[in-house]
Amino acid sequence: MKKIFLVIFGVAAFGAATLKAQQEPIFTHYLHNPVSINPAIAGTVRNLNMSMLSRLQWVGLEGAPTTLSYSAHMPWPDKKIGVGLNLMSDNTWPLSNTHFSGSYAYRLRVTDDITLSLGIKGGFTYYHASVTNLDVVNPDDPAFTQNEKRFYPNIGVGAYIYSYQFYAGLSLPRMLQTSFNRKFDKTLKSPLYIIGGYNYELNSDWVLMPSMLAGAMIGVPMTCDITAQALYKGQFYFGAHYRIGDAFGIFFDMKLKHDISVGYAFDFSLNKLSRINTGTHELMISYSFAPKWKF
Repeated sequence: MKKIFLVIFGVAAFGAATLKAQQEPIFTHYLHNPVSINPAIAGTVRNLNMSMLSRLQWVGLEGAPTTLSYSAHMPWPDKKIGVGLNLMSDNTWPLSNTHFSGSYAYRLRVTDDITLSLGIKGGFTYYHASVTNLDVVNPDDPAFTQNEKRFYPNIGVGAYIYSYQFYAGLSLPRMLQTSFNRKFDKTLKSPLYIIGGYNYELNSDWVLMPSMLAGAMIGVPMTCDITAQALYKGQFYFGAHYRIGDAFGIFFDMKLKHDISVGYAFDFSLNKLSRINTGTHELMISYSFAPKWKF
């Protein structure tokens, strides 16, 4: 059987729980991909925000995951609603998933400073398994004579409360559990996410911005991403990221102009996978467009 199956076997032996926990792709720059996690975040900014993220995971491991995501969200003019969309491609050879979703959110003013947003999303997942290119022991095995292609629907909900200083959210971005392929034990489970953060002004130059993202799925160990981030002079972001029991990373982002930001993150594994990969690289670019309409 082709080398990839030896790799998959090794990964399963070293960290099956880690693989299953990552069925819903999560970025180190998760704050730049918000509507994929929680549809209620759509429109909670004043501008049209667009971002693109690219993640190369476990570099050096053949067939390791690669993920590309594009997302955008904005408030609707003169309304208390927000809209957003997300397109994500997640590939772990020979399997690939393409997710597309649209989000709708409605905002309620709680106090002069605090707003509650409730959101819903809908979309689909396109699943593709390239099994015909595998070098299998028995070429006549009917399970490997043709590729698999399937579409699956999805819906999700979320709630998000925020102010200038803090934010917190609870979401179920994938309410429909999907079983793609029993040969590869490939099932997209229904995750529950909790996100939160706080902005603390140290002085006129520095703002401390800690945040957290926790995820849970039935039958899968809970994941928790803790991020310590600092903003300097409103332009430079420095941060460190810890995924409990799994990875540690650092990142640096900067605003090139008032409306364009770029960033880079590097993670390295803390589990047994560290023996067979040289780390994870992530690139981010975002654009904030200020339209002429009033909110």
